[in-house]
Amino acid sequence: MEKLISIIIPTYNRASFLGETLDSVINQTYGNWECIIVDDGSTDYTKELLEFYITLDFRIKVFNRPESCKKGPSSCRNYGFAKSKGDFINWFDSDDLLMIDA
Repeated sequence: MEKLISIIIPTYNRASFLGETLDSVINQTYGNWECIIVDDGSTDYTKELLEFYITLDFRIKVFNRPESCKKGPSSCRNYGFAKSKGDFINWFDSDDLLMIDA
């Protein structure tokens, strides 16, 4: 059985980059993954973009950073880690790209 990979992406006002990042995740040849995106309170169109992507692939999960967590990417990564179910973790930024067979 293939191991589950959790890809954790914090984001804040990165809608202009995030679509390409998520496309690179979706296009992977390895299929047993979950992508956890934690939005740090974006004010651009990140929320709408993420709503679109969760309809494309059930493996994409979106969370908002809770008020009880400090603002910032490290806090969002930690929150995403707590939500993850993977055997392995891949820390990602909202402008990173995966090679198709990585």
